[in-house]
Amino acid sequence: MALMTRCLIIGICTGWLALLVSFPVFGQVAAERREVGDLVCPNASAVRKHLPEHTSDSQNTASAEMPSDAELGTLARTVIQPPLTFETSTIAGLIPKAGARRIAFWGDSHLAGGPLASTLIQALRDQGLRVASGLLPPTMGRANVRLPELRAYCIGSGWTSEIAYTAQSPRDTGPALVDRAADAGPNSYLWLDLRDIARRPDVRQVQLIYRTSSGASVRYTIDDGAPQTSTLPATAASRALALSSSQLLSTLKLSVSAGKFTLLGIVLDRGQQPDVTMDVFGLPSATVKGWANANPKSLAQALHGITYDGVVLEYGTNEGADPDFDIEKYTAMLTRALDNLRQVFPDASCVLVGPPDRGVLRQGSNKSLPLLNYANIHQKISQTQFEVGQRFGCMAWNWQSLMGGPGGSYGWAHAQPRLMGRDLTHLSPSGYRLTGQALAHSLRWTP
Repeated sequence: MALMTRCLIIGICTGWLALLVSFPVFGQVAAERREVGDLVCPNASAVRKHLPEHTSDSQNTASAEMPSDAELGTLARTVIQPPLTFETSTIAGLIPKAGARRIAFWGDSHLAGGPLASTLIQALRDQGLRVASGLLPPTMGRANVRLPELRAYCIGSGWTSEIAYTAQSPRDTGPALVDRAADAGPNSYLWLDLRDIARRPDVRQVQLIYRTSSGASVRYTIDDGAPQTSTLPATAASRALALSSSQLLSTLKLSVSAGKFTLLGIVLDRGQQPDVTMDVFGLPSATVKGWANANPKSLAQALHGITYDGVVLEYGTNEGADPDFDIEKYTAMLTRALDNLRQVFPDASCVLVGPPDRGVLRQGSNKSLPLLNYANIHQKISQTQFEVGQRFGCMAWNWQSLMGGPGGSYGWAHAQPRLMGRDLTHLSPSGYRLTGQALAHSLRWTP
């Protein structure tokens, strides 16, 4: 194979400023693209492609029992209500039109682990729209997280997570509300296959949004080319490390070679602008407290000029699982979260997706819980989202109502095919697909 001339561009950006330095590699430009192989991870257990669809939480349900049909009575009947349709004017930024749209979803395990997100993406593609992600969350390798628009990746065990919703006080965070950090060492690798499912490259530049309080160095290769090293200065605010080559990128292999490196997100600059850029930030066990804890100024700065026409927040299930759930505290937390959201995205169309219905398994202390224990809490959460959302220009989408209201989880568990997971908290793959189709209809993505 003839030697190729490759120009590798490294940019370190702060805010909207960028300094680009080129490094030529001598040789003759090849007349055709060099074939890039699939990722072969350093540790076979680190291979991640398309993860299985998540259908249950961490609770052990092997010995749990569904309430009997006699106990359930009419609650065993499956109900699927027609989805509401929002007025066009209330969600204008979420409706595709001539020109590109940029949309983001934040949520918990319902969004992160099951086929809900991929169903929404497919609904747009079924309308003939080109859909692609533009900002990847740094959640590779976390349990029950599927990244539907990332073909494959490898990640070492040296990466730790800094999560906004578990913080005890407001904190600086990246757009995904979870940052990943790694110290230099053999387990600090992160490899990405950026091609589509058909192995076609479409990314012309990658920007790694990062922080490093004491400075760091990262070593990387693009498309199995020559290794390069970038030394990064200490910075309290986030910066962007821009990586590109003379051709569209297929793979990127990164590791931390010195210091500590905190990754906030990965921006993909595509060769062809999609009709809809849809970014999905799902994290199992997450609550809206992540937005309540986020420092809106640092989060906005970490976006480096990216904004969204429409935003969707899908939360409520984990808030409702708190045995000491207090509706007044939840109202205050949701208010803080939406205030922060509006400081970052003041003009974006906004939808709050409430929690689905949740049932009670007959296991341990749950044997004496009322059938509608969680269902009634979820109803309060959905009503609060409607009331507080109005103050911030956010529409509310009632997932529990789609399921027939409080107790609907039992009927969905009795459906054929089953629409509810066996934990009566998460849905089955069929249930998530049905929900995705209903939400897409409400958003006017389908006829």
